Amino acid sequence: MKEDIDIPDLMEADKLTYSIGEFSKIVGLSDHTLRFYEKEGLIKVNRDENNVRVYSDENKLWIESLLHLKNTGMPLKDMKQFAMWGHVGDTTMEERLALLKNHRKKVVEELEKLRRSLEHLDNKITFYENDIGDCFSEN
Repeated sequence: MKEDIDIPDLMEADKLTYSIGEFSKIVGLSDHTLRFYEKEGLIKVNRDENNVRVYSDENKLWIESLLHLKNTGMPLKDMKQFAMWGHVGDTTMEERLALLKNHRKKVVEELEKLRRSLEHLDNKITFYENDIGDCFSEN
């Protein structure tokens, strides 16, 4: 007799899972940081029958997104809000979009400040290079 196979179970079997140690190496974060992210609600982690954390490729994609937000200077409070809305689902897409657009505006402003500071730095370097060159050519 043919046994019924549950398609979602087969799909789950194809997903790779990782222990916290393996996952920390994959994403480049310490075990402590991963636990902190979970505690703060930034990431939801499944647990096995022994209550051990089991990370997935989906968690990897989510962590990569969070790290991009962090690298652009998004405050932890906003990252937590974004994560909470993400865990809620599609009903919060407008809120997430508004948060991202607002943050993008801040990033663009910061990039402009950095561009002006870099230009000032380049001018100072040119000044000193010319001044040093003038000192040596006078001897």
